[in-house]
Amino acid sequence: MDLAKLLLLFTAVCGIIDAVKEKREVLLQHMSTKTRYAPPVMSELDTMNSTCNPVQLNFVIRHGTRNPTMKDISRINNTHSRLLAARNEKSPTWIESWNNPYPAETEAWLADSGIRELIEMGHRLRARLSPVPLNYASSNFVFDHTYKIRTKQSAEAFAFGFFDGLQPVYYQSSPIGQDEILRFYDNCPLFKTQIDSNKSSTIEHSKYRNSEQMYKNLVKFQILANFLNATQNDMEAAYAGCAFDVAVQAVFDQWCSLFDSKMLLSMDYFQDLKHFYRKSHGHALSYEIATPLLQDIFRTMKTRVDKTSSVDGYFRFAHAETILPLASLLNVSYFDRHASDREGHFRADTPLDLAQKRKFQSSKLTPFSANIGFVLYECDAQKDESQATSSFKVKTLLNEREVIFRECNGQVLCPFDLLEKIFYRWIYEFDFQENCKIK
Repeated sequence: MDLAKLLLLFTAVCGIIDAVKEKREVLLQHMSTKTRYAPPVMSELDTMNSTCNPVQLNFVIRHGTRNPTMKDISRINNTHSRLLAARNEKSPTWIESWNNPYPAETEAWLADSGIRELIEMGHRLRARLSPVPLNYASSNFVFDHTYKIRTKQSAEAFAFGFFDGLQPVYYQSSPIGQDEILRFYDNCPLFKTQIDSNKSSTIEHSKYRNSEQMYKNLVKFQILANFLNATQNDMEAAYAGCAFDVAVQAVFDQWCSLFDSKMLLSMDYFQDLKHFYRKSHGHALSYEIATPLLQDIFRTMKTRVDKTSSVDGYFRFAHAETILPLASLLNVSYFDRHASDREGHFRADTPLDLAQKRKFQSSKLTPFSANIGFVLYECDAQKDESQATSSFKVKTLLNEREVIFRECNGQVLCPFDLLEKIFYRWIYEFDFQENCKIK
């Protein structure tokens, strides 16, 4: 073989390796709300301030990586049956031997990978509060979760990590239909009517489903699956199968083999078109309904500031539908304004290369185990500080990474009274019951 042919072969091999690497990065970072949690690396961990001591952790945490729901299990099984019936010698080899690894009896339960995520997070957050192990006391630590079993399992796994082992911890939960703090979206009639149950509220998501880009995705899917009769429903079921393969099983070469990187990025945007309008800036009420949660967080911090409470840690375990509206209310979800859209909303006709530049990405905002935290610090009072609250500062974290609010003058530690002023409207003026009435 001459040198020219060797160079061509080398170039081809390098191209294949780069494509595989690119796809793996997409699978790990761009699977919408089913993206695996990426814990912070050492360089992203904040440094301690010698004049301030952490006195309280206030965190809202999405459940960890879970098994698929019965709905997803059924549609994945159905598409697999169709692929199996249509298989031939050109079909992907894994199709014939594949068995669904998700038992119906553990549908939507926390997966082993999710348990590990929460245990490790418990270790990291404990280290933020204390360098030494802590003992549980109901007067010092509160663990709240929704009625869904995966959030209780998440709370238990987190507590195991936080307290370095099993301790008798009390977990509290509001009854179904009465949880205005963690499942506010279930308890706002106007939101349920105008947005959650109203297909027109997510019309851009529906338009994208019938777009030219999605048609291209389907044609490519049919080729990769060697199944020319595959439908849009088949592709969406396979995408769900791929997401759970990666997040739960760490498998990249079965359902995910039916997609290339561009298809995956397109499907990620397709999901975001729904999340943006239903859970974020697409409609004001979609994020305003998170005010009961923000109010409860500030109430908890203020009682510690006022020294009427001894709570060192308040941990709430909920869902993506909880995290995204709260992130949007705090404006850490980075509202985009594209030149092609004067209203700043995501659109079905946004070209994929432009869509990839968006700052709102549910994969980064609310992957499995997503979290929003407020670390309250008590600081040595300065000579010019006269008010008691001025000696308290707050560090805000999104997925354990620092958030800096513009109003805090670029400071990571924002004075509590200033942070309270920034969100005053939501904390003290917004009436959840009144704004949720159907008039």
